[in-house]
Amino acid sequence: MNTNAKAKARSAPSPTRLPAATKNFVFSSPFDHLAEPPLRNRKLGEIGRNPDRFWHIVRDLPIVASWKVVSDSLFLLLSFGLGVAWFTSLIALLATGAATMVIWIGIPILAATFALSIFGAQLERSRIRVFLGIDIPSPYRYWPETGRPWRRAWQLVKNRQLWRDITYLMLLFPIGCLGLAVVMFPVPFLLAPVAVLFGGDTSVYFWHVNFLFEALLCFIVGLIVVVPTSMVVNGVANLNGEVGRRFLAPSTEEVLSERVEELTESRSAIMRAMHLERRRIERDLHDGAQQRLVSLAMELGLAREKMGTDIDAARKLIDESHEDAKLVLSELRDLVRGIHPAVLTDRGLDAAISAIAGRSPIPVGVDVQLSQRQPDEVEGTAYFVVVESLTNVAKHSRATAANVMIRRDKGWLRITVADNGRGGADPTKGSGLRGLEDRISALDGTLSLHSPLGKGTTVTVDIPCA
Repeated sequence: MNTNAKAKARSAPSPTRLPAATKNFVFSSPFDHLAEPPLRNRKLGEIGRNPDRFWHIVRDLPIVASWKVVSDSLFLLLSFGLGVAWFTSLIALLATGAATMVIWIGIPILAATFALSIFGAQLERSRIRVFLGIDIPSPYRYWPETGRPWRRAWQLVKNRQLWRDITYLMLLFPIGCLGLAVVMFPVPFLLAPVAVLFGGDTSVYFWHVNFLFEALLCFIVGLIVVVPTSMVVNGVANLNGEVGRRFLAPSTEEVLSERVEELTESRSAIMRAMHLERRRIERDLHDGAQQRLVSLAMELGLAREKMGTDIDAARKLIDESHEDAKLVLSELRDLVRGIHPAVLTDRGLDAAISAIAGRSPIPVGVDVQLSQRQPDEVEGTAYFVVVESLTNVAKHSRATAANVMIRRDKGWLRITVADNGRGGADPTKGSGLRGLEDRISALDGTLSLHSPLGKGTTVTVDIPCA
């Protein structure tokens, strides 16, 4: 980081904690008003991530965390309880909704049933992920925000994943019954001595126990049975997880279809980004260097005409042309720097972004922590993101300070540009943010914008680097 950037970074307010908008990143920021983006920008599948905390608390209990068989047994007992709850509630709601559709009361009942099914499926994905370590991605795309409500509801009803979720919640009842039977199988053997001491006699399946000696023998049998039963418990838990993977995960056809859509959108984004970049270069050349070159040619022409009649005037015109030529070179150098500066190629993102911050009309704090160079296309896109964001800050935000932070976490590069300006940035107005989105989506990256009125703007970009 150069001296000017360091001085401007020192002039920024003291850092506070910046909540992460996506994934598990935490950054320091000089602005305490930053928050997560609104819920409408999140995928419907992300709503079900909150139960992870509860399941982790249950899973990390001392005995449960120490013994895999106890963890799997608790998982199967929960499957039984949840299976009974989902089976009875969905049967009742679906039957009631279908029977009352003719009088329109059934429509909101069915709508609530579908919403409850989606929530239940997300709860199961979370439970399977925490207890069994099977990560089942949510298959739901962004919740539609436009269009008629009836059409959006019909699109949801036609979604095959909804019916697969309902099928799994129904199957959870028989799977839970099987798990309950396996988990509880050794319990009567182990409790036989207690039953004989307090009740006199008891029955363990087909074995009628009358004496304490028989009860102790029954207890020993129970201890022996626990070993194979624990393996069966593990197998039934894995069966539950595989059934969940089969019904709760998106199908291969859906994954491929969604990937084709993403690639189509990415190709369109690349074409739009190339078009916007070409238009920008053409505009900068036309408004800047081209006009100065035309003026330079005219001045040199006048100087040539005056060479034979007025040497002093010709010399003055040549001096002015020399200054104009240096200005043209400076403008061309700035134009090339905006495309891909030499310092980025030679020294990487830290030096290139520090140079941008040093030329910014407002103080910019730079915090780049990268242990190694990133791929060329990633560095070029990250540089463009910072340049475009700081340009928008200087032109539109009325901010008095800004902050740029770049981190690498595993296979992702995160760029965060925050300011303390007036906020209210709208990506639908102007082509700057749209160009950013196109550049980022071309690399399968994501952009998150948080810009409440009067509370500044935060642009968060994640780019895959693997």
